[in-house]
Amino acid sequence: MIEASVVIPTHNRSSILFGTLEALSHQTYPADRFEVIVVANGCTDDTLEMAGKLVMPYRLVSHEVAKAGASQARNTGAQLASSSLLIFLDDDISAAPGLVEAHVRAHGKDRKQVVIGYLPAMLSNPRDYFHLELLGWWEAMFEVMRAPGHRFTYNDLLSGNFSIQKEFFDNIGGFDPAYLVHEDYELGLRLVEAGALFVFEANAWGHHYEHTDLERALRRKYQEGIADVLLAHAYPEIISRLLMVRLLKYSLLPSRILRVLAFKLPRLGDTLVEWCVQVLPFLERIHLLGLWRRILYGLLGYWYWKGVAKETGSMKAMKLLLARQPTPIMDGGQADLKVDLSLGVEYAEQLLNQYRPASVPVYYGGHFVGLIQPQPGAERLRGEHLRPILVNDLALPLLKALMLAGVPGAQIPSEVDGELRA
Repeated sequence: MIEASVVIPTHNRSSILFGTLEALSHQTYPADRFEVIVVANGCTDDTLEMAGKLVMPYRLVSHEVAKAGASQARNTGAQLASSSLLIFLDDDISAAPGLVEAHVRAHGKDRKQVVIGYLPAMLSNPRDYFHLELLGWWEAMFEVMRAPGHRFTYNDLLSGNFSIQKEFFDNIGGFDPAYLVHEDYELGLRLVEAGALFVFEANAWGHHYEHTDLERALRRKYQEGIADVLLAHAYPEIISRLLMVRLLKYSLLPSRILRVLAFKLPRLGDTLVEWCVQVLPFLERIHLLGLWRRILYGLLGYWYWKGVAKETGSMKAMKLLLARQPTPIMDGGQADLKVDLSLGVEYAEQLLNQYRPASVPVYYGGHFVGLIQPQPGAERLRGEHLRPILVNDLALPLLKALMLAGVPGAQIPSEVDGELRA
């Protein structure tokens, strides 16, 4: 009986795909209980011929589609799957022997569970500045998900290594083919809205052979700009979380100039950016990391704004789009729900698990501690979110409430006593 279907979209990477398929032949999970479905997305190399000749211990299915993007390729693979569990894997992942088993074991009774696996990066040049920067960003993303009680958001979903029940995937409509990048973010938003239970499973890991160079990274940022505009139109509630909003708020003068160039003088901007690209190797040779990093992020920002400009047409249209963000709903449909910590943290956690609010006020007896704010694009609150929020966001007001309630042993640190009494 096939219990899991591994879906791998691919485009003209026959040799890389071979390594991925070979790694899957060494799984600890019984080979007769999972299948691998390769969807060749408009391939013009020998991908189909290579896959057709392979003899693997697991059932290997290869299917060809006209080039329509990775989203449609994944959807096609899901349709061909013969099991109830889908494991989506990119074609440049060398799966650890326990990857399939970890995904299968991580799925409990909740049919809306989504399991996100770990992808440590294997870099083509692990010593140059660009790839070290890439590695730092990549690992920081997983460190956030590893944290106990992490509240998952739509952009935690990684299409390169995650699993989901086929029925749930089909019910929400699969991937949206309109997105060439950030298709996993868009799917993540619909999963959040559908009440998905996200889990990070570090044991479901595989090496990600990262072949990105600066040129590919700049092209990717251009596509991300386009995708963020699509997301803003479709999901105005998450506008505040988009990169364009953060850049508008916090970027310094050089970045603002690059934004104007991207919208109004792209030819001049392209010339300036090309010169900056040529300068980066020199800055690396003389070890000016700080300046190198500022120029790198300026380049990425410029190409991101070019994508935004391409999709919106003008800076005015972009600002009008960003002004569409609605006011968040503070109570998440549970206006009378509150958390009273005087009844015990465990009881409060049970309430959150039962009602799953988007936000909730917190009290200690009759003393107001604070409001757990609604977080656009984030999963609804669960019990395991409470303690990290109390420690990281509400520690000082909780101490004040304990002091006012006369709780024995509630000692206020001297360095914050003045702030609490203010």
